[in-house]
Amino acid sequence: MFRSLPPFLPALILINLTGHMALSGGRLTGSLFVLANGQPEAMVGLFMAMFSVIPVMTSLAIGRWVDRAGAARVMRAGIGLVMLGAWLPVVWLTLPTMLLLAMTLGFGFNILSVAAQHSVGHLDPLATPARRLALFGWFALGHSASSALGPFIAGLLIDHLGFRTAFAALAVVSSVAAFLVATRTRGLPGPVLPGGEAQPTAGNVAPPRRPQVIDLLASGEMRRIYWVNMMTASGWDLFIVTLPVVGHRLGYSASVIGTVFSLFAVGTFLARAAMPWLSHRANEWQILRVSLAVMVMVFFALPWAVVAVMLMALGLVFGCAVGMSQPNVLSLLHTAAPAGRGGEAVGLRAVLSNGCSVVVPLAFGVAVGGLGISALLMAGGVMVGSAVWPAHRGAQARRTPVGVDPPA
Repeated sequence: MFRSLPPFLPALILINLTGHMALSGGRLTGSLFVLANGQPEAMVGLFMAMFSVIPVMTSLAIGRWVDRAGAARVMRAGIGLVMLGAWLPVVWLTLPTMLLLAMTLGFGFNILSVAAQHSVGHLDPLATPARRLALFGWFALGHSASSALGPFIAGLLIDHLGFRTAFAALAVVSSVAAFLVATRTRGLPGPVLPGGEAQPTAGNVAPPRRPQVIDLLASGEMRRIYWVNMMTASGWDLFIVTLPVVGHRLGYSASVIGTVFSLFAVGTFLARAAMPWLSHRANEWQILRVSLAVMVMVFFALPWAVVAVMLMALGLVFGCAVGMSQPNVLSLLHTAAPAGRGGEAVGLRAVLSNGCSVVVPLAFGVAVGGLGISALLMAGGVMVGSAVWPAHRGAQARRTPVGVDPPA
């Protein structure tokens, strides 16, 4: 099975795993550090939002940078920022440092992620949609594993050795990611120009119109992809920002809260491990339709999760649902994006996702005091539900599962 993977994919999986461990563990550790220092719950929302403030403003430019310069150079810049953000609280463990950690770590990992996702989409130029979806499923396993390991390890270290030790462990893992980027990304596929080759302008021929970002939204397929992506990202962010607050209110230890995060990540891992199998039995839109429906049901059930076992079970189910989203959205994007603009399409996706990651935590911090957790979770279910119909429309437009030839 592993022998069938294209070159560089195992390295990209490990880079994604180790780089994201610093981010996922840093989110939990920073959130609990803020609460442990007597700060209001709104401060947790601000902390979570800071991970995405810079990516909102820069992701599109990063995608275009990948298209021009290739992924390897961009990944080196990203991992440098990840290391900087991860080591900051080891040296200065203060509340202001938490905000610097969130901004630097979020910015760096977003650079790394856009470049790596673009690379996966171009590792096999002859890949069928089913093959590409399977590759993104393999790649996303690193993200799922890190989402489980980072919070779980951080929670244990906080309870037994303190916050600084937890941050130090995450910083060491970020250094491993930096080593992998430095040694395992040489020779990655270079930039892909529009039309597949350079097209110089000669004589008095007018240069082609510079592509505009609005062009990416010209087709109904691309608009559906981005809307479903935004709602999935918003649901994910609401779930993540709610967990530490709910756990803290119910009096759970850092280990218990970290375990809930880890079970959520185990769910994403299981879903993505099944993606190579699913990719030959259903198309991307059919999978996304089921994923969104399950997310809605979990949001409606969460207000009744008043004991740890219920919270853990719902975290696992939610992880299974949301874990299906990223590989399918990325596969759809690389199929529908204009030639030579795959990095830009991924960058726009990152802009929209990170925009949700700024707005949702800030809105949570503002509204949680007045509306309460239950009302916000119900609103989250309605919000995610707004994407079910577009996903259904996409599934209707592609009734033939990917990887299966239509009848003659």
